[in-house]
Amino acid sequence: MTIGELLKEERMEKGLTQKQFADGIVSTSYYSKVEKDEHRITAEDLIAVLEHNNIPTSVFLNLIKV
Repeated sequence: MTIGELLKEERMEKGLTQKQFADGIVSTSYYSKVEKDEHRITAEDLIAVLEHNNIPTSVFLNLIKV
């Protein structure tokens, strides 16, 4: 599972829009591209999105398959 796929899964489980999930961190259009794996997200922005949504970074990173 990619970072984008996993972010989308987490967002949908919480019942949030992309705007709500990435609010104040990155733009909605940028975030949309991240979910579609069309754009990479920086580590700093990823951690900020995870913290904003109360998702433990270590748990999230363990779910990623490379």
